[in-house]
Amino acid sequence: PGRAYLDDYDFKKPRADLSEMRQSPPGHSHDGYERYEWPGGYTEFADGETYTRLHMEEGLAARERARAELNKRSIAPGYTIALENYPRGDQNRQYLVTSVRYRLEENVQASQGTGGVGQTQGGSVQKFSMQVHPTSLPYRPQLSTPRPRTTGPQTAVVVGPAGEEIWTDEYGRVKVQFHWDRIGAMDEHSSCWVRVSTSWAGPGFGAVFTPRIGMEVIVDFLNGDPDYPIILGCVYNAANMPPWELPGNATQSGIKTKSSKGGAFGDGMKNGAGDANALRFEDKKGAEQLWLHAQKDQLTEVENDEDKWVGQDRRKTIDRDETSVIHRDRTETVDRNEKITVHGWRTEEVDGDETITIHSNRTERVDHDEKISIGDNRREDVGIDETIDIGKNRSKTIGKNEKVQIGSNWTIQVGKMKTETVGMVAMQNVGMAKMMNIGLAYSVNIGGVRNDLVGANWSRTVGGKDSLSVGSDRQASVGGADSLEVTGALAVKAKAITLEAGDEITLRCGSSTVRLTPALIEVLSSLDKLNC
Repeated sequence: PGRAYLDDYDFKKPRADLSEMRQSPPGHSHDGYERYEWPGGYTEFADGETYTRLHMEEGLAARERARAELNKRSIAPGYTIALENYPRGDQNRQYLVTSVRYRLEENVQASQGTGGVGQTQGGSVQKFSMQVHPTSLPYRPQLSTPRPRTTGPQTAVVVGPAGEEIWTDEYGRVKVQFHWDRIGAMDEHSSCWVRVSTSWAGPGFGAVFTPRIGMEVIVDFLNGDPDYPIILGCVYNAANMPPWELPGNATQSGIKTKSSKGGAFGDGMKNGAGDANALRFEDKKGAEQLWLHAQKDQLTEVENDEDKWVGQDRRKTIDRDETSVIHRDRTETVDRNEKITVHGWRTEEVDGDETITIHSNRTERVDHDEKISIGDNRREDVGIDETIDIGKNRSKTIGKNEKVQIGSNWTIQVGKMKTETVGMVAMQNVGMAKMMNIGLAYSVNIGGVRNDLVGANWSRTVGGKDSLSVGSDRQASVGGADSLEVTGALAVKAKAITLEAGDEITLRCGSSTVRLTPALIEVLSSLDKLNC
């Protein structure tokens, strides 16, 4: 063939084009044929160029080689000879002797003089045949030695340096030692790096389960070449048993790892022996279960939505703290009852509004103190009744105004004392009647002025004594009549007394009468006595 084409693959440069083609048509009817080889046995492009050139030279050298018969005993491989006077002038050139075949025969009968009928009378026979190669072309022997080939997969043990449990490189490759190896020391020098097959391998994604030191693995060879081993998987043995006892747990499947370095062996259950992460599927009918165990931390990330559905009960236990951050809205629906028990303290902070709607009853109990602080306004609506029971004292402070509006009746009952202090003005408007019952005493202290305005009648009844003390002047103005009736004695004591009437003044005692008018003074009595 007049063209050589080689190609190969390098997993360290998976996108590299390693193909190489070289052609040198020798000028015959089949010089357009191609010699193609895969794999070419190289990972560098320069090596591919060299191998292609060598294959091309090998083919051309085989075409130009010649054979010759001769009787010159001194010829031997490695000598050069010059061919002259050959009918084809292009063959008259220098050649390298590449091989010589010697044929030497000795006629025993002829040499002993006992030749019989049919025997040659000559002596020994010496014939030589040689293969020659033109020295004008590079000498390239044919690739006649077959490449070594393996006969199938075999198992080996993953190895590495002493003290290590996992020994790998950036490609996830591991070192192995085969069972037939009598020289290896079960360390990182027992083999080359061996690639590991996996169920999925993509650019930055896939599945990674690196075989660990001591595991038994199945090793095959790419294209049957022992220089290209690859691990197809792992197998259990008597030293490396399955994580779940078989055949008793034949319905269980899953993955169980082991903490490294120094992780303890065991089932890896909560607070039990063993350090491991695990994912187990139980497929036993009626007892199906999915078990997920994180030996330390578990991180779950959901880029979009997450939906969870639990057909029956759900239990969640956190031995320490829990933090939930929701950047937008949260909706929680409980179709029946909800109970939250906080053994310590609880803080609830709402930056915006809060609305609580209870369609039936609500009971709130605070065993000790309660403090409510409202920065702005507060409004409380009670549809029917409200009862407030305070076991001891109550203090209410209002910085400015208070308005109490009662649609019907208002009853205030004070067991002992009531003190009411108004800093400036107090005003009370009663639309109809006001009644005040005081069981014992009633005292009103006014620091300045007091005005009582009664639109109609004013009646005052005092069961005992009535005492009036005025520090300065007293003035009484009556629009109609004024009547004073005293059952006992009436005493009026003053420095000066003035009685003034526009029409008449009458003084009556029994049957005696003194009447004063602007015109006269009349004294009517059964006996008149005047001492001057």
